Parts: sequence; C-alpha cells; structure tokens
Amino acid sequence: MSGVSSTVRENIKKLLQALPRLSMQEILSYWINAEIEEAEMYDRLYELSKELTWIEEIPKVFRKLSEESLEHAEKLLQLYKKLFPDENTVSVNLPPLEVVLAENKLRRFLERGRLEELFDILMENEKMAAEAYEYLQNASKNPEVKEIAKWLANIEWEHYNHIKGLKEKYLSLKDHATQ
Repeated sequence: MSGVSSTVRENIKKLLQALPRLSMQEILSYWINAEIEEAEMYDRLYELSKELTWIEEIPKVFRKLSEESLEHAEKLLQLYKKLFPDENTVSVNLPPLEVVLAENKLRRFLERGRLEELFDILMENEKMAAEAYEYLQNASKNPEVKEIAKWLANIEWEHYNHIKGLKEKYLSLKDHATQ
C-alpha cells in the first residue's frame, strides 16, 4: 500500500474490527454515509479534473463514480427504510473506508499531473473497500448483511476496474505522446 500512512492503516484496521460487531441498522447507516462521502470526494475530483487535465475521459469517470456512489447510497437508504420504516439513520463513529485516504493528497496528485499515482491510490482505495466488504460477508452470521456485503464488494470491484481502465488509457495516450 504505497502512499498509505500508518494512521490510515490503523483506521482501516479499526474499521475492519468494528464492522462485524455493528447492528444491521448501524451497518446500513455507516454504508449510506460512506457512499455519500465517496460521491462527494469523486465529485470534487471531477470538478478539479475538468480544469486540470487534457484527457476528457478522466472527469467523465470521476463523474460516473460520483453518480454511482449516490445511486448506491439511495439503494441502501431504500433498504434501510424498508427494515426500519420510521427511524432515521444512526450515527456510527467510524471513518468511511473509501475516503480514509487523504483527499488532499489525491488533489495534489491531480494538480501536479501525477495521474498514474492518483489512479494507483484510487485503485488501492477501491480494492481495500472491496476486500473489507468481502471480509464482512465472510465474518457476518446475518444472511442480509452477507448479501449486502457481497453486493457492495462487487460494486467496489467495478469501481476498481473503471479506474484501472482509465489508468491504462492514460498510459497508452502518454506513451503515444512521447513517441
């Protein structure tokens, strides 16, 4: 995990230990908020990338990831309202897994044109999220939690693959530009 500080590693460890012990209401509340925060992060990267990059695909992918994260939050909220009809989401004192990596660092990479490193960190971020959800799927005894964790893991792998494809396109364009 290059570029991942010991504080981030500690937050991830804390998160992985805590998630299996949360109630269904806490897990759904956590995931809803985490997806919203991820959408906001990708939206800020979208806005910044529109100004700073010459590859038009980069802002489009950030926008798509932002929109997908909001859709995931909406689906999770629908499930939450179905299971807990008259209750608001609860506060869960855990860092959002996918925004645990410093957004300022991602912003600096984008501003300095260090796109390959930006993609690597975003891919690592999505991979950690997918693996965390897979861990939760395996660790939980609740069938609903297992199913939601499996669904979220698949989504995070899709995000990983979007970013990986963008990185490959960027490297291809970069190679053609230097030839």
